[in-house]
Amino acid sequence: MGTDLGRPFDISWRGRPPHMLAEDVPVWYRFLEVWGGAFENLYYDVCVGGVTLSEERKKNPMWRMWRKTSAKRIDALAETKNKVWIIEVADRPGLRSLGQLQVYRSLWIEDPAIAKPEMMVLVCQTLDTDLGAAAAQNGVYIYVMPLKPAP
Repeated sequence: MGTDLGRPFDISWRGRPPHMLAEDVPVWYRFLEVWGGAFENLYYDVCVGGVTLSEERKKNPMWRMWRKTSAKRIDALAETKNKVWIIEVADRPGLRSLGQLQVYRSLWIEDPAIAKPEMMVLVCQTLDTDLGAAAAQNGVYIYVMPLKPAP
C-alpha cells in the first residue's frame, strides 16, 4: 500500500494532467492561476493504497500496471511550506467527490510520502449548497472557480 507521488510537475505546465477529466482541466487551471504560487511542489495522479510491490516486482511492467490499477489516485497533490493539499478537482462535484477526498486522506495518513500535515481540498466550478455545508463540516476546504465572463 505504498504511496507513489510520481514525478513533480512545474506549476506553469499546462498539458492535460494524467487521469483528470477533460471538463475539470479548465477549472483546475483557473485555480492554479490564482493559488498556484503558494505551491512548492505539485504532483498529479498520486497513487495511494492498493497493492505493495517488492523491489523485484517493481521492475516488471505488468506488476507495475497492476499496482497502478489497484491504487486509488488523487487528482492533484500540492505541497506548500507547511502543508500537503490533497486535491479533488470536479467541474460540478457531487457526493462522490467528498467520499473520494475522505478515502484519499485516510490512505495518505497510512503512508504519507511527505511529512507535513495534510488538508483536503475541493476545487470546482459550481457547488451545491448542501454539498458545500457537508464539505465544511468534514474539514474540506473549497475553492469555487467560476467561468470568467466574456469581455
